[in-house]
Amino acid sequence: MIRRSAAEKESAAVSGGPMSEALMKRMGYLLSRTAAHVRRRTADAFQPFGIIPPQHAVLAALVFHGPQTQKALGQHLKIDPTTMVWLIDELEKKKLVRRENHPADRRSYLVTVTAAGKALFGRSDKRLDLLEEELLSALSKSERAHLRKLLTKLYLSVSARNMRPRPAQNGRN
Repeated sequence: MIRRSAAEKESAAVSGGPMSEALMKRMGYLLSRTAAHVRRRTADAFQPFGIIPPQHAVLAALVFHGPQTQKALGQHLKIDPTTMVWLIDELEKKKLVRRENHPADRRSYLVTVTAAGKALFGRSDKRLDLLEEELLSALSKSERAHLRKLLTKLYLSVSARNMRPRPAQNGRN
């Protein structure tokens, strides 16, 4: 018989049984399920503003880093060119951003945030602050700082190595 710690027993009780208990030991499962929950809640939080999370990210990049080309925005945010065009088209229809001629390159446009875009970003970002506070309420201030540090380290490591899932071998992953 396997002896379990109190934390493992609590985890099994919260997660719903032995299958979940096995999954709760997997970092990928925990990161994936947590990220899915955060994505759903973030999308819900932005719905009253008429934007989706990637559009908020575009607005954030423009507010904090100034006008950029679509290509630069896509590279910065790690969004493919086709999706970036769609995101900017939608933000432009809502008059939250505008495309302007690039002063140094006639072949490209600079994307600039409008006053309405800055205002909406301010409101939606405050909503995001409240959501993060709610989602992280189980953690102390020092635990939040430690989690942010660890997640940043992991993100930078994975991004730097451009890690992608390996192709299946012999029908297995």
